[in-house]
Amino acid sequence: MEIDPKFVSVTLDVRFDCITADVCSNGSQSWDGALEWSAADPFSHTAIGKIDHTWSAANSADTLDLSTKISAYSPVANASATRWQADGAQIRCDKISSSTPGCAFYKYIPTWVMNFDKTPPAVAHAWLIQSKLPTHPGSKTANKPLFFLPSADKNAPGRDPDANRKVICPDGWAATYDNPDATTVPEIQSTDKASCDEFAYASTYNSGGMPGGTNEVDTGNDCVQTYATRVAQGQWHLYDDVRQAAPSWTEKCGRSAMSGWINSTSMGGAFSGGFSGKYRLLDKDPYWVDFPQFAHCDASKTTVTCTVPKA
Repeated sequence: MEIDPKFVSVTLDVRFDCITADVCSNGSQSWDGALEWSAADPFSHTAIGKIDHTWSAANSADTLDLSTKISAYSPVANASATRWQADGAQIRCDKISSSTPGCAFYKYIPTWVMNFDKTPPAVAHAWLIQSKLPTHPGSKTANKPLFFLPSADKNAPGRDPDANRKVICPDGWAATYDNPDATTVPEIQSTDKASCDEFAYASTYNSGGMPGGTNEVDTGNDCVQTYATRVAQGQWHLYDDVRQAAPSWTEKCGRSAMSGWINSTSMGGAFSGGFSGKYRLLDKDPYWVDFPQFAHCDASKTTVTCTVPKA
């Protein structure tokens, strides 16, 4: 923050506190320098502090909330301080997302970026559905985050995410109904077969298969239908499945036939072992989904055409 020179200087008082005092205690805090910001050059000043919180291992609580409060004082201003409640800096500790207890800035909404270089058709499908449908699942621009649905034993309704998948992509659907032009990648996985990819993801409350959700549908037939085909090595196209009715773009979900390896790899361990674990996502936690390679594409027209050049 810029400091008005009339203040001469601003001194901060930072309080890190356990919100649930019965299961947590505060230790002393230390800083690597003075918590004083001068209105004179140099204007940039950084202070790094440390405090130890003790979380009672004997207590059965699965989550712990910590708060940060910052007060600012000036030697020439009124004695009453200005206080900020640093909402974005609130910390939640848990032993639910992982068997190893840990903490995260849970008010921060992270962004999941799918691996376009590795799985371009899956990314194209997710981008199309996010961009075209009025629900805009996962779009930060539209303020429509996805809400994480963990395993059944960790979510409030006890819903198995695989049950969501089976509404949109029933077992055996791809083998029976997928577009015959959907391309597999046997050179990568010899047993690769056509698969059913859905967006929004089954492991979200935004899934079309989620009972009582805002995007609930009766069947995956109610989704936008596409398929992914490879026209040349390293060149993929995502097409409308013309065997079905053309999309109205009022649908609530997307279903696409594509390589099973691509479908599973587009999320796989990168999301569950990386992204959701890193940010310690818990039940109903929001997150964004972004596709930077498609930033130049225009999805406003009824017929969407976009080319993403090779890097």
